Amino acid sequence: MNVLKAAKISSPRFLLMYSPLQFAPEEQAKPDGSLSLPYVSAALRHASYDVRILDSSVGNESDTLEDTFFRPEPLDSGLVRVGMSRQRLEQEMADADVIGISSIFTTQTSRVLEITRLAHESGKLVIAGGVNARNLRRRFFDSGVDIIVLSEAELIIIALAEWIRGLKDIRDVPGIAYLDGDGREVLNPPGRVISNLDELPIPAWDLLPLDKYWDISRPHGGQFPENKRITYASLHTSRGCPFHCLYCHISKEDEGSVSGPLGRFRRHSVERVLEEMQILKDRGVEYLFFEDDSLFAKKKRAYSLFSAAQEMGLKLADVNGINICHLLKNDGHKLVIDEEFLETLAAAGFEWLTLPFESGNERLLKKYSTQKWSLRKTDTEALIRACVDHGIRVVGNYMIGYPDETIDEIHSTIMMAKLHVEQGLNHALLFGVVPFPGSMLYDTVIANGQLDPDFDTDTMKWTKSILKNTTVPADTLEQMRQLAWMTVNRLDFVEYKIGMRVTLPQQW
Repeated sequence: MNVLKAAKISSPRFLLMYSPLQFAPEEQAKPDGSLSLPYVSAALRHASYDVRILDSSVGNESDTLEDTFFRPEPLDSGLVRVGMSRQRLEQEMADADVIGISSIFTTQTSRVLEITRLAHESGKLVIAGGVNARNLRRRFFDSGVDIIVLSEAELIIIALAEWIRGLKDIRDVPGIAYLDGDGREVLNPPGRVISNLDELPIPAWDLLPLDKYWDISRPHGGQFPENKRITYASLHTSRGCPFHCLYCHISKEDEGSVSGPLGRFRRHSVERVLEEMQILKDRGVEYLFFEDDSLFAKKKRAYSLFSAAQEMGLKLADVNGINICHLLKNDGHKLVIDEEFLETLAAAGFEWLTLPFESGNERLLKKYSTQKWSLRKTDTEALIRACVDHGIRVVGNYMIGYPDETIDEIHSTIMMAKLHVEQGLNHALLFGVVPFPGSMLYDTVIANGQLDPDFDTDTMKWTKSILKNTTVPADTLEQMRQLAWMTVNRLDFVEYKIGMRVTLPQQW
């Protein structure tokens, strides 16, 4: 479609979609349910547009989980597809004028492009957004996407709706990419990035298939026994991060980038967060998972928020990992554990915290992780034990396979993870370093020839080592990561995780 000549629709109907999902056979299948689409839907609904959300991995009220999420299909790639059939997807798209698709996970690109092709073949206007879409634009255009949103979509989608209605020229819609009549890419300048997040409407959680998520009970955070129904939801209290780690997309989301300064730390007011927490509690939510990139970045605010939340009786966890430095405080010339803050978090209902240790090497923390914490100045054993003493279970994140990481440095990180588990860590997550598109690390490895520009997105996963010419060979890194994960963690946790793997039907 030449979007400059697109037909105008007086009352466009929007269908916003999460794609079907794909996993390796050894991975755990979990629904997406990220907050991008509830925010965008709320913005459209606030502007009186007709909008629905469809999570293609689980379907809607017309679908059973046995026909969607629990009906895995093998793919030619060796991965396993989870979600609605093509026929059902076509049926759900039929009444929509505009298909909006979220793409934030590079490993799910193939399934997102499956949706974009299907929508394009159905003659729909196709809009894609998310960090992955904006950094792999050519692949998305080639699959039938008409417009790619380059920045936060809540304001942009309303401007696009006005263009669709014929009220605005597409060249006046900020923060989008599209192809002109000659097939050349056009990048419109980014618009305003919202600083006060209270300007955003409350996410449309009611449009999500929460009951299906709860029946599956596999949230992104925490460790829950199989067959126990968990009523949970995700929440953002802030966006952006004060740190700019090279493996994170925030490292490039500055002033002057195509996205604008999305990486700048911005936040909701305490009152707004409490309002959203109460809304979710009233919907039957028991567990809240905070999706912030830096949940405690403003510590006084965090004190106020979680002191006020203590009477709500919710069970809380973070997902992306809090920054270790925010659990510490200065005591003279040294850093000590902030026991008072941990006590506040425990009283508010925190059951899980994820500690992003990242590496057991000061050199790598300084080079890749903005030196978010110091090995020399932090008593990690005291931190872990303090969390456990306050009734908060802690998870550790560790990364191996940086391009220039030595075998000795990898060994140091693995041994640190093992020691942390022995000191009370609930479990350790060992990730291979992944150069996701949109990060500074991605640009570096492309420039150095360590990753081909036409890389297979299906291989970009934390269990794989896809870089070339690393100090430690890729196959060795993969074997070390898997062996370390199985030996560092307790047997009961390993068995629990293995039990959540995708299982193909007998006939396959």
